Amino acid sequence: MNLKWDDFASNLVDEISNEGYGKGKGKKEKILIEHTSANATGPFHMGRARNPIIGDSIARLLSYSGYDVKTEYYVNDTGRQAATLAYGIDNYKPGKEDKKDHRLVNCYRLASEELKDNDEIRKIIYKDMELIEKGDKKTLLKVREAAEQMLEGMKLSLQRLKVEADSYFHESDLIATGVVDKVIENLKQSKLCDEESGAYYLNLEAEGIAGRNQKFFFTRKNGLSLYTTRDIAYHLNKFNRCDTALNILGEDHKLQGRLLGIALRELKSKEPRNLFYSFVNLPGGKMSTRAGRVVYLDDIMEQIVELAKQKLGEDTSQGGRWKADIKENQKEELAEEIGIGALRYNILKIQAEKVFTFNVEEALNLQGDSAPFVMYSHARTSSILKKYGNDMPKPKLNCTLENSEIKLLRTLAKWPRNVEKTASNLTIHNIPNYVHTLASDFNQFYRDCPVIADENESFRINLVHCSQKILRQGLAILGIKAPDRM
Repeated sequence: MNLKWDDFASNLVDEISNEGYGKGKGKKEKILIEHTSANATGPFHMGRARNPIIGDSIARLLSYSGYDVKTEYYVNDTGRQAATLAYGIDNYKPGKEDKKDHRLVNCYRLASEELKDNDEIRKIIYKDMELIEKGDKKTLLKVREAAEQMLEGMKLSLQRLKVEADSYFHESDLIATGVVDKVIENLKQSKLCDEESGAYYLNLEAEGIAGRNQKFFFTRKNGLSLYTTRDIAYHLNKFNRCDTALNILGEDHKLQGRLLGIALRELKSKEPRNLFYSFVNLPGGKMSTRAGRVVYLDDIMEQIVELAKQKLGEDTSQGGRWKADIKENQKEELAEEIGIGALRYNILKIQAEKVFTFNVEEALNLQGDSAPFVMYSHARTSSILKKYGNDMPKPKLNCTLENSEIKLLRTLAKWPRNVEKTASNLTIHNIPNYVHTLASDFNQFYRDCPVIADENESFRINLVHCSQKILRQGLAILGIKAPDRM
């Protein structure tokens, strides 16, 4: 660098003190992010916990970067599962659990079991499916209301996870408004379209798709639509409302995403940008419904918050303490912030396409690459700055910078470029990786350099303030609260 270190340091501190440091300027591009979109048939399970957490954090990141961002949850309330849930709610008693989605999943399970062996029930459910696809208003209303009941409980889980969707788009609306029929008619005009026993499909041989997926069916033999047809209609609807559609999808949707893109191209539409993630495992192996190893997200949230509460006030392995002198009501609130923050951070720090095993103890390790470590570092900055309040002294360098100060300054200087690259590539794991590095560098600086009553106090207190500001902004992108005491 051409600038002397003292000039660089002073300029950087001044720059970070400005409100817009690291933030993107207002961009005209409208981005619609579809995330979560789990079937409304039961509580969220831990295996797909990455979807809402990644989707929500990417939305926060892109908003921070200056984009006009909206998030949406696509409610599948028209297929076999939706009809089965509606039948189950009408005909079986819910469970006795406190939370509504945990109660109603019992109705869905019982109906699903009966569907396998009971011909009469199968006829009823399949008749409802047919009526749904024909646009029967009464049946559409019934399945929609059933889905809404299940979603009441599911939304509480998202709320606890600090995840919000700006809107909920119901698949049933696509049928009720007739847009699916228009999609079918337009696809029939494609040069790839062919017919087999009354069912229409796109022949994708020329697109390099072979085997059973070469025929991409978009109607049944009776002429009614399929889930894929409605998904095409949904994406056409999306592009009426945004410039870029971003989908957060499990790795098992890669082929589906490719087929959707081909169909949209045939309709002369834009294609969505897809971000795929691998599933979360727990100690003991991959979670599987058939193997009976499904663990609900609610249970993991309860477990990690309870463990965080136990750890508050305990000695750590380094002989320090989390916090011993906090009131019980404050302990509950802080444990919630730490526990949920630890869950989000531990999932976000791993590259989305990599499989990983979630470990509660590791997520709460105060000395590890964890939310508690970064949150504690932020709390330390707040403790140091308490003396000054909002009246920060003008930074003035009176002696040579220490190595740990230079290292911290270098890390702070990387924040804007890190945000820009992460937003461009949707590599959200870069943000927790960055804030962990920043927290580590700050703590090394704090160990090496006296802040109060030092000849460089005015500069160092501003360096603490800069560290606090970027730590807080980084945690906010991750959906984690930055505590002032811990």
